[in-house]
Amino acid sequence: MSSARELKNDLIYGAIRFLMAIIEILPRDLGLKLASMIGEMAAIIDVKERRLAESNLRRVYGDSWSDLRIRLAAKECFIMMARNAADVILSRGWYEHDLAGIVDVDGIEHFDRALKKGSGVIAITGHIGNFELLAAWFSAVKKVPVSVIGRKLYDSRLDKLVVENRERFGIENIPSDAPARKVLEALRRGRVLGVLMDLDSTRVSGVYVPFFGHLARTASGPIVIGRKTESPVVPLAMFRTSHNRYRLRILPAFDIPATDNKDDDVMAAVAMCNRALEELISFEPTQWTWIHNRWRNRPSAQSGAREAEEVGLSNG
Repeated sequence: MSSARELKNDLIYGAIRFLMAIIEILPRDLGLKLASMIGEMAAIIDVKERRLAESNLRRVYGDSWSDLRIRLAAKECFIMMARNAADVILSRGWYEHDLAGIVDVDGIEHFDRALKKGSGVIAITGHIGNFELLAAWFSAVKKVPVSVIGRKLYDSRLDKLVVENRERFGIENIPSDAPARKVLEALRRGRVLGVLMDLDSTRVSGVYVPFFGHLARTASGPIVIGRKTESPVVPLAMFRTSHNRYRLRILPAFDIPATDNKDDDVMAAVAMCNRALEELISFEPTQWTWIHNRWRNRPSAQSGAREAEEVGLSNG
């Protein structure tokens, strides 16, 4: 790493630790107000990311939302991310009763039925709402064994902070570059595997399936492994609501197809995952991280046509 990059990372890390120190000593309501201010400033200063958010929102809602609504939603996205980050920072001092007291739950019966099968559960979500506290709630409040697949952050010091907080709540962290057997073992032990399915990344195996009407490269590794272990898939997300509370929404579980054609099975299951994420995001669109370039990679013309046909995506 160059000295300039090291200096930049040191400055970013120092700024983050400084903000963490301030937020941790404030009452939660004041900490969240400060986070809202930081989010608003970020939306103004970070023009590149704000324009990306607006572009993604237009891609999905351009036919039904006004340009003003799109701009306001992009700004709100920054504020929500900052507020959720503040709660993660504050959770470093929380215990089970603190988390239990601010979360309402819809659809827990879907999760309970899936867990009773005894073959592990693939809990899919995205960068929606507070996904860190989502895993913490299941581990600390629901008292189920949770493993999460986490992508390593660019700065090892920041990555250490995130992993330590997960482990504090009893969560097993599995790096995204860990051997597949680690994921296989977790499911075979009957654990709940938390997976963020909404990143366009070439670092992991993936397939192109529709996401809000456009083919998007989507991670397929957990689905491939879940097909082996016959683990049900449960889509869920934790949304911020009024009065600084959260609502955990859990959708009905589904099984990964297991026919003689493995590739088709995986493609179909990943497409079902994306449809579930679309439904979750649509509950509260401003709580998804629209600043991610979700449709960055494109399939080749030949493979794209084949994959679109297989999952039923019409042209246009």
